[in-house]
Amino acid sequence: MKKTTRILAILSVCAFMPVTAHASSPVYVVQAGDTLMKIARENQTTVQELMQVNQLSSDRLTIGQSLSLPGTATPPVYAAAESAVNEAPADIVSQGKSSSIRAGIKARITGDIVNVRKSPTLDSEVIGKLPMGAVVDVLDPGAEWTKISFGQDESFVATDYLDEVFSSSESSSKEESKKRKKSSFSTKELYRAFEPLLNTPYVLGGTTTSGFDCSGFTSYVFKELGITLPRTSEEQFQGGQAVSLDDALPGDLVFYDTMGRGRVSHVAIYLGDDLIVHANGDDVRYEKLSNMHKLYPFFGVKRYSDE
Repeated sequence: MKKTTRILAILSVCAFMPVTAHASSPVYVVQAGDTLMKIARENQTTVQELMQVNQLSSDRLTIGQSLSLPGTATPPVYAAAESAVNEAPADIVSQGKSSSIRAGIKARITGDIVNVRKSPTLDSEVIGKLPMGAVVDVLDPGAEWTKISFGQDESFVATDYLDEVFSSSESSSKEESKKRKKSSFSTKELYRAFEPLLNTPYVLGGTTTSGFDCSGFTSYVFKELGITLPRTSEEQFQGGQAVSLDDALPGDLVFYDTMGRGRVSHVAIYLGDDLIVHANGDDVRYEKLSNMHKLYPFFGVKRYSDE
């Protein structure tokens, strides 16, 4: 009888114990280099939910700040979009496409993560992977597979995932010449200005090669091109000449609402062929324009000129 009474007493105490952390929102402590966008992505939530849960009035964070994470947040749209991209075959081979790829040129990888294979076949061994934006030397082009320089072995990638580097592309120049309105700088000058900045870390408020935020990056690149931009993405959107997305040229700026506040909060540089470059919350990197359209509301395109 005493044993039964003791068990009942223990059970009654447990009934009044605090609920474990599963019922409460987990806490994240802000580290150096963190942004709301980065924290949201890593924890399967959205910037808007983080701001609501923590009653934040701005996106500014301080190191050591504690943030409550939504405990039952529904995975955001971008999580599904990114996983779909990552799961897509990395070297689908078409029946052959019209290509300007030639032996002896440099070409840029246009797929997200592209397989490098030992032989020109899908059954061949994968000997490496190349990320979007990587530049390779073309040794022997083909309609379906192209031999590239990659280590010491013979290496092949699907031709569909290669585009001639803009700085030496005659076809790109011809296409731009068809447009009535042009930027005041060449594509070659544009790439020369931003390519040394790739992989520079994201720093909120950053405007130097030590770290950039999105508008700090665009301002720096355009300054190298002889054009002074307003400082913030909102201010950059207010200036310039409005251009339709169909008429966009490399060097135009594209704008998004990445904070879910109904106004511009992000800017990137358009490169053509569904490609942009931006300081995305982690570092300066290439991104697909179509991916950004899936993730965030698109606000428009602006063209700046020094004329």
